[in-house]
Amino acid sequence: MPVKSLHKAHIHKDIAKRFRKAAGLCNRLVVATEPLAQAYKGFSDEVWVQPNCIEDAVWGKLQPTRRGAAKPRVGWAGGVGHTGDLEMIADVVRDLADEVDWIFFGLCPDALRPYVAEFHGGVPLPQYPAKLASLDLDLALAPLEENPFNEAKSHLRLLEYGILGYPVVCTDIFPYQGDFPVWRVANRYRDWTRTIREAVADRVALGAAGDRLREHVRRYWLLEEHLDDWMKAWLP
Repeated sequence: MPVKSLHKAHIHKDIAKRFRKAAGLCNRLVVATEPLAQAYKGFSDEVWVQPNCIEDAVWGKLQPTRRGAAKPRVGWAGGVGHTGDLEMIADVVRDLADEVDWIFFGLCPDALRPYVAEFHGGVPLPQYPAKLASLDLDLALAPLEENPFNEAKSHLRLLEYGILGYPVVCTDIFPYQGDFPVWRVANRYRDWTRTIREAVADRVALGAAGDRLREHVRRYWLLEEHLDDWMKAWLP
């Protein structure tokens, strides 16, 4: 776990031993990413990679509005475990506060509150898709610290933003690489600032970028189109 994660204090010191014992009781361990498969190699007789998908029945009918406000709505969504990820872009949030309306959902550190136009607290999981859609973002951000924990994450955040038609600027890190049509940046202030400014400068092109990402998610990553893959992962 990242040092700055609030969850780190709750992880048992012998977690690897506990997890190895639990996984050893199973015929197969199903994980979401290749880095997880490598990390848990040997914990189970068989480790199977089954990438995350997104459920069309839950997300497919949600239609955020592009409000066309004077200042673009640039947003971020995440929980308390993302403190370190947000700290990386704290200066970006501060310095662009006059140019964009920052919309935060789930977590907003006290130091950033003066620069955030809207903060929406967390909601129960069943309400999460509709709440994320209600933010009506022009641009969504997905910053991640570069560490083994984040390298092993999946592309789920891109799926959630993408199916809503939110274009994305994200860290150029393993989970967000591949053929997703997003803006990937190094975790440097100048790269985040420049890319956000360039993206929001043309609102029509920005909307088109969101449409492309939504089409990509709908074409390749809907759960309903991969049920056979999941059946193979879960059954003998």
